[in-house]
Amino acid sequence: PRLPNQPPVTPPSPLFAAMGLFTKKPDKNAPPPPPPPPPPTLKEQMRKHKRSITKAQRELEREKNKLRQQEAKLKNDIKRSAKEGNMTSAQILAKNLVKTRKQIERMTVMSAQLQSVEMQLTTMQANATMSSAMGDVCSAMDQFNEQMDFKEMQKVLMQFEKQNAKMEMTAEMMDDAMDGAMEGEDENIADDVLNQVMDELGLEAGAMMGSAPAPMGAPSAAQAAAGPVDDDLEARMQSLQRK
Repeated sequence: PRLPNQPPVTPPSPLFAAMGLFTKKPDKNAPPPPPPPPPPTLKEQMRKHKRSITKAQRELEREKNKLRQQEAKLKNDIKRSAKEGNMTSAQILAKNLVKTRKQIERMTVMSAQLQSVEMQLTTMQANATMSSAMGDVCSAMDQFNEQMDFKEMQKVLMQFEKQNAKMEMTAEMMDDAMDGAMEGEDENIADDVLNQVMDELGLEAGAMMGSAPAPMGAPSAAQAAAGPVDDDLEARMQSLQRK
């Protein structure tokens, strides 16, 4: 505030203001202004829109409940007016009831439209998420292809095939050597098993191999196994020999 004996302060002229004289200079030690906030992401925008749609649906549902209460009140008023014989009032109340019902139908349609918009937003968000994921995958595949050396990979595969063939040949040689070393031992074991079985059956190896000749007139093993000869066939053979 100006003192009583103090002359008024005249503002600086526009010329001095244009030249920068008599103006407050910026403080060099003042902190820099804060950076502007980053723009909202797509997910944040979708969340904001869904919140707005949910709020609008809640308000519509609240208004519909109020209109339903008003509808029930109008019905009672119409019944009371009809009982009292006041048909003019009942007719006016009936018109109001029709308007109320139409308003309820409009709000139901609006709520359904909001639900449809919310579903579309959800679909768009899912498509955006899938597109972003595919972009990340494509970027990773691109980096992988850039880092991959196909000539070096072919060289490694050829070396692997060579070492694999060498290992297979070594395994075959070891199997052949093991088979040759274990062949005599396997035959001895087989003979022991065969002798044990022959002993259990009460037979001798020499008799089974036919080393001892059968005595004259004794039936052979094949004949004993074959069983008795048919009498009719034997009689026919004797008659042919006599002729």
